[in-house]
Amino acid sequence: MSIEKYVKAAIKGDDKAFSYLMEINKESLYRTAFAYVKNKEDALDILQETVYKAYISIDKLKEPKYFNTWITRILINNAINLIRKNGKVILLVDNMKENDEFVSDSNSDTKLDLLNAIDGLDDRYKNVIILKYFKDLTINEIAEVLDCPVGTVKTHLNKGLSKLRVFLGEEII
Repeated sequence: MSIEKYVKAAIKGDDKAFSYLMEINKESLYRTAFAYVKNKEDALDILQETVYKAYISIDKLKEPKYFNTWITRILINNAINLIRKNGKVILLVDNMKENDEFVSDSNSDTKLDLLNAIDGLDDRYKNVIILKYFKDLTINEIAEVLDCPVGTVKTHLNKGLSKLRVFLGEEII
């Protein structure tokens, strides 16, 4: 069965179809949440809240083909809400080393520098970079998720990468 058929079944109230959709998307959603908060527990909280909100409002999804865009938008909103609720996110190096899903021993300093640099970007640049490089979305998909023109996404991506290069003093991406 295609993904759209599972989405249609979930919209009609099929819990197994919804569960399957969450199962195939959980890793990608977790990576995106982790990119925002840099903390395993907060990322899992965001993921849980996203699944809950998606479950109670799946019947409001009009186009099954936009399921991925829709769930990603819910996740981003939840991540931003958690960041605002907790105030400014403080990145702790010890906390990052505990979360070895993202940070490996070999390049941990470089990855931590990159995560710190991404954290320091304006939200508009940060959102585009996270969706592009952590969620592996295309420019058009990012434009749909963020509800902005493709040209704006390209501009934000280029400016964000330029700021990261300046911050890190090297070619990173």
